[in-house]
Amino acid sequence: MKSIFIVVMLAIFALPMFGQSSKYKEARAYLLNEGYSISTEQYADLAQGETAGHTKTFYKNSEYFIFAISDDSDVTDVDIYLNDASGSIYTKDTDTSNVAVVTFSPSFTREMRVVMKNYASNTPSYKSRCRILIAYK
Repeated sequence: MKSIFIVVMLAIFALPMFGQSSKYKEARAYLLNEGYSISTEQYADLAQGETAGHTKTFYKNSEYFIFAISDDSDVTDVDIYLNDASGSIYTKDTDTSNVAVVTFSPSFTREMRVVMKNYASNTPSYKSRCRILIAYK
């Protein structure tokens, strides 16, 4: 089920007819339609190599869907890292895509840090708007 959901979400992001911002809105609407609630929506203006993070409590027995994308089509690779309280990487999406997706269900309630990174951009010194969304059900 999760793999089908991720494939559908990635298909939304691959649609060439929409701008990056429209893809974000489309994915957000899809998540809401699938019964997810949105807990966090944030953005940061990041040049290539820069990161921004958000610390959040993730609750046991909840299913989380985290994704990041840039409004700027010049950004060619966005990554997500989910770090535990000690700073160790719990899970990540570091493929070479302009969208990053992480899904997980914690086995116990804990505070974690979500970090998004503008890994690669056609305009490396330009600060591009990158967005992150955390949904749960």
